[in-house]
Amino acid sequence: MSDAYRMPDERDLERNRLLCIIEGATARTIFNLTTSAFLVGLLKAMGADDTVCGYIVPIPVLAAGIQFLSPITLESLKFRKGIIMAGSLIHRLLLSSLIVIPFLPLRPSARLWLTAAVFLISHLSVAFITPAVSNMYVSFVPQHIRGKYFGTRESYILLSATVFTLILGKVLDLFEEAGNELGGYMVVYAVVFVLTIVNFLSYARMKEVPLQHHKDRMRITEIFTLPFKNRLFVRYFIMLAIWNIAIQVASAYFSVYLVSDLDMSYTVITLLSLLNSVLYVIAAGIWGRLADNKGWTVTTMACFSVLAVCHTLWFFSFQGSPLLMVMLVLAHITGGIAWSGINISLFNLQFDFTPDEKRTVYIGFSAAASGIIGYVAAIIGSQLVKLFGETDLTIGGTPIDIKQILFIISAVLIFVCAAYIYIFMRKKND
Repeated sequence: MSDAYRMPDERDLERNRLLCIIEGATARTIFNLTTSAFLVGLLKAMGADDTVCGYIVPIPVLAAGIQFLSPITLESLKFRKGIIMAGSLIHRLLLSSLIVIPFLPLRPSARLWLTAAVFLISHLSVAFITPAVSNMYVSFVPQHIRGKYFGTRESYILLSATVFTLILGKVLDLFEEAGNELGGYMVVYAVVFVLTIVNFLSYARMKEVPLQHHKDRMRITEIFTLPFKNRLFVRYFIMLAIWNIAIQVASAYFSVYLVSDLDMSYTVITLLSLLNSVLYVIAAGIWGRLADNKGWTVTTMACFSVLAVCHTLWFFSFQGSPLLMVMLVLAHITGGIAWSGINISLFNLQFDFTPDEKRTVYIGFSAAASGIIGYVAAIIGSQLVKLFGETDLTIGGTPIDIKQILFIISAVLIFVCAAYIYIFMRKKND
């Protein structure tokens, strides 16, 4: 075995854990700058309406479907860092290239189709290697410190991502006020390119831990049959399917609602995001300690309950309401608290409900299947917006937007998901 692949010692693992934070911070910042309100703004600058945004924004969820195929390659590899680096670099370089599309001599519809295609290929690249990334990161962190470490990691990731997002949100506002919105996006995507290089270098300096692998490549039929033979995993997968329907039916429209319906500036949106992130950072450590004491199942259930309250608050946030800003502030506070725990809980919960042997199969299958389910839910949400977007809906004499209906549907389904965890998953170790 070459020195590059020698078994890492404790000092190597400590450095790996630091590099994981740097990698996560750059990855999250790139994600923030190329999705949500930033992506919606770019799409609208290219002529997209709300329905088109609803198709493109959830593409990362659809791309997760490629994880059905991940185990065929990944399970036969003892060392996976090389393929992780390649997939990650392709993903982020393609995202960096999106800024070129608005300047191409094409019809607006052709530019939007090309944007969707590049966005899809980009996320297919990163989705393919995601199960390997999860396994590699867990191999760096002993079980007894995972809650504390991943909670701390999330805090640093959100802090750095929020600073970048806040600054670049203000940059976009300044360029928009000057009548040069695309100039602002050129600055944003230049930053995305620089962060892509830093992200790649952080992967390159990690010292990989050899993982369980199988010399023979898996049969594709095994990928679809093996997971359903494990009853513990099936319980987890059902929960994940409900969760993805609950989230994706409305997820594309929170940013659209702020930009299009509430007419919020990027500065206000970013300030609300900053508030969200402050609560995220504060709560992440608390959720991590709760997980170390009570387990990831209880933590996930609690986080889901808080998020359901958050989405309910979004339902009551509408133009003309004297409590609009109060509701948005409360929604971003509860959202920050909830998501700080959800991100680390769902990441770690999959390891509680999947066996060590051929784990990539279970992780890849669950992510792919639930991702496809989620994208179908997102398309249903988009169709509802298309059908009822111009219709005057009222409840008790109060005008209601179809997006608000999606928010409350999402809230109810998240409550259902939390109840499912309480009934079917809470006592998995009994």
